[in-house]
Amino acid sequence: MKLIYRSASEEEIKEDRFSTEEFNIHEKKDGKESIIRVELIEAYREFYNFKDEPFAITPDPKFFYFSNSHSEALNHLRYGIYEGMGFTLISGEPGTGKTILSRYFIEKSGNDLKIIRIFDPRISANEIINNLLGYSTEHYSKSEVTSDAELLERLAQMLLNFYRDQKRVVVLVDEAQTLGDETLEGLRLLSNLETQRDKLLHIVLFTQPELEERLKKRGLRQLDQRILVRYNLLPFEPEEIKLYIKSQLSIAAGDPEICFTSEAIKSIYRLSSGIPRLVNALCERALMSAFVDNLKTIQESHVLEGSESLKRLIPCENRLLSRIETLKRTNSEKI
Repeated sequence: MKLIYRSASEEEIKEDRFSTEEFNIHEKKDGKESIIRVELIEAYREFYNFKDEPFAITPDPKFFYFSNSHSEALNHLRYGIYEGMGFTLISGEPGTGKTILSRYFIEKSGNDLKIIRIFDPRISANEIINNLLGYSTEHYSKSEVTSDAELLERLAQMLLNFYRDQKRVVVLVDEAQTLGDETLEGLRLLSNLETQRDKLLHIVLFTQPELEERLKKRGLRQLDQRILVRYNLLPFEPEEIKLYIKSQLSIAAGDPEICFTSEAIKSIYRLSSGIPRLVNALCERALMSAFVDNLKTIQESHVLEGSESLKRLIPCENRLLSRIETLKRTNSEKI
C-alpha cells in the first residue's frame, strides 16, 4: 500500500474527497498535487512515540553524530582555530554534514570565541568587516568611515581589544565555493591582521570540493598557501549506518521496539552511498512505509518503497564512490 506517497486521482479531486479542511499539506510534483493527510503524520509520530524527528533534513546540532570522519573534521576545526593557523578549510560533497558540523561547533563553543557566521557567500570583504564591527563595544557608524583603510584600522583595533581579553574572533563562511575571487582575496588580506605571535582573526571555509580546484588558479595561489589546515568530510562508512540510526532514534526518544533489519540497513547504504542527508531521507520514508503496514520492524521492502519517492535525490553511485575514494586518499596526505 502506498497511501503515504500516492497522488490524488482525477476522480478523487473532482469528487472533492480530499478537502482542504481534511488535508492541508500540498506539494507540487511532476505537475500533480501530492497530498499527505495531516492526521496520518500525527498518527505516525504517535505510533513510534517520537518526541523529536529523528531523521529531519534540517541540521539540528542535538542530532550531531560522531562518525569517524565527522569527529576528525571537528578536531581539525578546533585545531585550526586554537592553534592560530589563520585559515581552516572543511570541504565535502553536498549532504555530507558540513552545516550540522558548523552548528554543533558554534553551540558547544565557549565564551573565549566570538563567532560570526556568513550565510550569504555573495557578501564582499568590506561587508564582512562591517559585520565584524558589529561586535565592537565602541559606538560605530558606517557614515563615520571615509575610506577602506580607516575601516580596516577600526577592525584591527577591535580585534586587538578582544585579543587582550583573551578572546578569539572567528569567521565561519558557509557555501564558500561560491565566493568571488575578489572576496577570497579580501579574506586573505584580513588574515594579515596579527600580532608578532598570533593571528587576530580566524577564518573557516565550509565548502564543496570544487573550491580546492579554484584555489589552484594563479590569482589565488597566495590564499591557497595560507590554508594550512584542511579536511575533506566523508560520508558514513557501511558499519556506521546501524550505529547512526540507533543514535538518532535514541535522541528522538522513539519506541525501543523500532528496529531496522540488517537487510534494510544494507539497502540504505547502497542507495545513499553513506551521504547523511540521503540516509536521513531514506530512513524517514522507510519508517513511514512501515507505519502504513503497522510495523515497527523496518524491512528492506520498506526502504525500497520509500526510495521510490526519492529517485531524483539518489546520486550516481559509481561516480560518487569513486570521488569518495579520492577524498580518502587526500585526507591521509593532509594535517
